[in-house]
Amino acid sequence: MDQKLRSLIFTSLGHFLNDSYIIVFSILIAYYLDMKISASYLGVMGALINLISGLLSIWVGKSADKSGNHATLMLLGYILIGISIILYGLSFAYIKYYLLYISFASIILGSGLSFYHPLGGSILQHSFDPKDSPKALGINGSFGSLGRALFPIVIVFAIKYLGGSLGLSIIGVYTIVVGSLVFYGLKPIKIKADTKSFDKSNSELNMSSFYYILIPLTIVVFIRAIFIAGVQTYAPTYLDHLFKSKVLMSIILTVSYALAIFGQPYFGKLTGDIGGKKIVYITTIFATIFYIAFILFKNPIIMSIMFMAFSLFAFSGFPVLLGYVGQIVDKSLSARANSLIWGVGNTVGGALGILIGGILMNKIGLTNDMVLFAFIGIVSTILLPLIPNKKN
Repeated sequence: MDQKLRSLIFTSLGHFLNDSYIIVFSILIAYYLDMKISASYLGVMGALINLISGLLSIWVGKSADKSGNHATLMLLGYILIGISIILYGLSFAYIKYYLLYISFASIILGSGLSFYHPLGGSILQHSFDPKDSPKALGINGSFGSLGRALFPIVIVFAIKYLGGSLGLSIIGVYTIVVGSLVFYGLKPIKIKADTKSFDKSNSELNMSSFYYILIPLTIVVFIRAIFIAGVQTYAPTYLDHLFKSKVLMSIILTVSYALAIFGQPYFGKLTGDIGGKKIVYITTIFATIFYIAFILFKNPIIMSIMFMAFSLFAFSGFPVLLGYVGQIVDKSLSARANSLIWGVGNTVGGALGILIGGILMNKIGLTNDMVLFAFIGIVSTILLPLIPNKKN
């Protein structure tokens, strides 16, 4: 099996596994609110997951570029995720200490989620040339969307029929087992460690050479992420609030997230064909439009259609953003540039969106919370012209 095929197969399996857990806390929020846990506390925990993930990804990116140990670092991430899910399970079993378990689980989950995106993106950027890597990232991203689409139903039915403690503990063990398979699949791929780019005297390979475009892009992605992460986190609770059914909520989310499975390869191809900047514009604008339509209607069928369309554009970030990064920076900087755009921009920005939603829920109500995110989406669209063209 050649490196291109091996890297695509096993990073795709890894993305499926990783992105299943991006939405796990947003699903659990609906259960924790039923347990009378404060929405503000849950908002802080959700924000903490993203904040830790985003900031720690900077270290992950530097370590990967400097050592080339992408597969080993990725395995560490999956072990942490598995442990966190088991701890969430214990929060259902030991009610007296549930806040302690949720806090520890959230810290560990945030740590575990910091690994995949800079590492998986970097492996593909090294294995494919800049024109083809967005297509590979799109195929890879579709498996992440598949995990995100299937997991709401998996979690809801696991808790319903096995109980929160046993159901989540089984899922946690499964995570570590499948994560080990990803590690053994990626281990034969050799990525040369490149220490030259860490030399500040080497102006050609220094990150600062690309800050003129990476920093404005990070700002735009940051605001965009406040909008998208806020919606992703509180949409399950919003749907449960409207329709009084966690099963219906999980079905709507699964159907809606499923469209991104096909959207990611499509947007990855477009990124390779016409350039990442144009696709960042398209996906941000249309995600905002369809989300506004989603909150205007209260019919489950219409809401499902609008949320499907929102998901198609909103959850295209992996091939679009990292494909764009691959077009504008040197390969030796890929993991660090990925961690800046994805970790700081997308993930830390998302942390702020989750924090805003949780804190304001008690003050302005869940419905007004969802309307607020529409206004933030509009702001992210207005800021798009901040992104400059790449210098020749």
